[in-house]
Amino acid sequence: MALSLQTNLASITSQMDLTKATHKGESATKKLSSGLRINTAADDPANLQISHKFTSQINCLNRGNRNSSEGDAVATLAEGALAESCTILQRIRQLSIQSANGIYSSADRVTMQNEVSELCHELTRIACKTTYGGAQVLNGKSNGIINDEGKLSLQVGANANTTIDVDLSVSFTMKSMQDHLGGVVDGNGYDAANETFDISTMDKAQNVLGSIDTYIAYFDSKRAELGALSNRLESTIRNQEQGIENHSDTRSRIQDADYAQESANLVSANIMQNATASMMTQANAFPNVVANLLS
Repeated sequence: MALSLQTNLASITSQMDLTKATHKGESATKKLSSGLRINTAADDPANLQISHKFTSQINCLNRGNRNSSEGDAVATLAEGALAESCTILQRIRQLSIQSANGIYSSADRVTMQNEVSELCHELTRIACKTTYGGAQVLNGKSNGIINDEGKLSLQVGANANTTIDVDLSVSFTMKSMQDHLGGVVDGNGYDAANETFDISTMDKAQNVLGSIDTYIAYFDSKRAELGALSNRLESTIRNQEQGIENHSDTRSRIQDADYAQESANLVSANIMQNATASMMTQANAFPNVVANLLS
């Protein structure tokens, strides 16, 4: 190899190697500091995109589980209100049985009717005033959080249209129940003006008894739907929690830094930097040989 002055190839080579070692050390330091194997798109373009897809799923599954928990709260609220409504209907049935008994006078039945009227008004009040965050739950479609189709629609999953619906299209007011279920008509077991059952006579009380079980069964069926919804939402949450765990594990394998490997890379880079710097010092001294030859 010729001894030249203009081009110090050994120094150039040492500089290039020192740059490589420095870059390797900086990369290892960044990964160890952040805990991530992929810090920028340049680190691994393909896996960066894949890991972000997993991040999106994880974040949205967590949000879906919160949606499910909030939906369960609504279902529990509505079911509790309907449970009280069923208790009211059972009391009305008792009063109807009492009024149908021939031993009571008209004045006695007025007293019974007054209680029935108040109970029916309470049924309507419960339907109108049962709210979640100020939004009506039991007053039919297009009211509060019940959509135009009469559904309480819960977005429980991470993707489009992963919803669970419950039908609450019929209002639980006395008027709506009478229109929907029938069985009693105005003047014969129902007082349309006051929106109450009418047990003011024995015959009217008998008509109420012939129909009120339909009302009780309808309220109970909706309670059953809401109870089933609560159980389903709990199952949804458990399933999605498992999904979050699996997605997180996969993302970790793609994105997280291997501290053992990166620590070894950092040590290796530091040793290479020191060694290359020493070699570059010696390479930079080569031109002195030429000076010695000329002296």
